[in-house]
Amino acid sequence: MSIDPSATVKTDQKRSSNTKKCILDAAENLFADCGFHGTSLRDITTLSGVRISLCYYHFGSKNDILQAVVDRRAEEHIQGMLGSLRHSLAAHGHNPLPVTVLIEAYLRPCLERHQCHGPGWRSYIRLLAHLASESASSDYQKEFVIYDAVNQAFLTEFKRALPDADDSDIHWGFYFLQTANINILLDTQLLERQSDGCYSAGDIDDTVQRMQRFFSGGFTPM
Repeated sequence: MSIDPSATVKTDQKRSSNTKKCILDAAENLFADCGFHGTSLRDITTLSGVRISLCYYHFGSKNDILQAVVDRRAEEHIQGMLGSLRHSLAAHGHNPLPVTVLIEAYLRPCLERHQCHGPGWRSYIRLLAHLASESASSDYQKEFVIYDAVNQAFLTEFKRALPDADDSDIHWGFYFLQTANINILLDTQLLERQSDGCYSAGDIDDTVQRMQRFFSGGFTPM
């Protein structure tokens, strides 16, 4: 009985795809928990069950693995963020949006993927928060720049919503909103610890409403 060469190729391709997925899943989890520098290639291969030689074969360096992890879900997450903005604009006839609506459009996609879309997405969003909080001099900050277009799209709409506001107030307001969101997405549990468990950032609706109230005044001078 002869073996169909095309069937062998398909089997090899499927095995290769599964191997790469195992490596990326493990790396995503470890980078989210331990950070880039706290994770070694040996850690990744141990968790994934893949030989280190195959890790080098498929991806090369640890930096290359990080880039692949970021890229794997990036398009879906970027379109989710921009889709949230487009949906809000459509609901308001593409007129300038109320600041509270813009704040929700920015926050909700991140919070929902972090809390409601399974452990893989939770790790990915936590990883992005790690990268966003890194020093600009970091040797792997460049992996995060693909999200710059999302931030610019929201900044453009904040400027449309607040035509009389000073440009510096808009940029500082958005920066403060981003850093608060990063703190939540890092799972710091700071609110829970400081309130002895009385309050939690795990309630998405409550978190969004409180951040709307707090930050809506931050885009205009006091």
